This record gives sequence, C-alpha cells and structure tokens, in this order.
Amino acid sequence: MKKPLVVTDTQIAVINKMMREQGLFATTGTNPPNPMGVHWGSIGYMWNRWVFCLPVRYNKLSHDIIEQTKEFTISVPYKDLRYYMVKLDNISGREHDKFTELHLHAKKAKKVGTYIVDDCDLHLECKVIYTSNMGPGDLDPMLKNDMYSTKNFHTMYFGEIVDIYEH
Repeated sequence: MKKPLVVTDTQIAVINKMMREQGLFATTGTNPPNPMGVHWGSIGYMWNRWVFCLPVRYNKLSHDIIEQTKEFTISVPYKDLRYYMVKLDNISGREHDKFTELHLHAKKAKKVGTYIVDDCDLHLECKVIYTSNMGPGDLDPMLKNDMYSTKNFHTMYFGEIVDIYEH
C-alpha cells in the first residue's frame, strides 16, 4: 500500500501566504522548462488526496504543455522573489527561455518529468487528475466583467500532489 502523503498545516499556511503576497512558481515542460507566476490557486484535500488547483489561461504556453504532459510543479519562495514574478508575467516562454534569461535555477523534479525552481524553498510535484475548462456561462457576471473582460478564461488543473519537500 502506498504511504500517504503528509502536508502540514504550516506548509499550507506558507503556500497561501506566499501566493497572496508575492506569487508562486509553476513549472511545466522540459525543453526548455517553462516557469510562470502563480497568483491564484488553491491547496486542499479532495478525493482522498492532497491536491493543488492551478488556474492557467487558455493562451499560455504552460496551458499547452500541461495539456500534453498532465503534470506541473509548484515552487514556493520563502524570500522575496517578486522581481521574478513581475518579469515572468511579462515574457512568453514561446519566445524566451525564462530560466536562462532571468538567471533562475532549474532542477529536475524527483517524481514528475519537469523541473522545480531551485531558488525556492518548498516544492510540490503534481500530476493532473482532473481538468475543468471555464467559460463565460460559468461565472457570476461581476467576476466575468472584473476578471475576464478580454474573454481569456482559465483551465483549472487539479494536480494530485505526489511529492512535497523543502530544501
């Protein structure tokens, strides 16, 4: 029988705090690996598994990669890396190797085929177990106007956390 994954209340609190205050890194792909800033998401317990729910806009390279690979990592910085979040939000992995250009350090993940941001302290490795595509009919009209005026909706990727560790 598989040993159950342990996610602590402290880790959950840090993930939520850092996501709100500066953002997390989600990494997908391998050639080159593609990090993106994460400012929205959720960690919780569903289907007897620890899950990270990652919203990714339809037009992002990360969306295309997750659709193919069905996996991603989340890297949580304990120090201030907002500079990188701003940069990640403004360059595309379609034209740029973000790790190289931003002088971030990619390290091979332990249990999934992509990478972690080694400049961070806490890492979640996730395999997608459920996907839900958003559309205009699914949202409260106020949210639709506030967050989706360009009609660039998200796919919600529910990733089972298959490993979590600090370093």
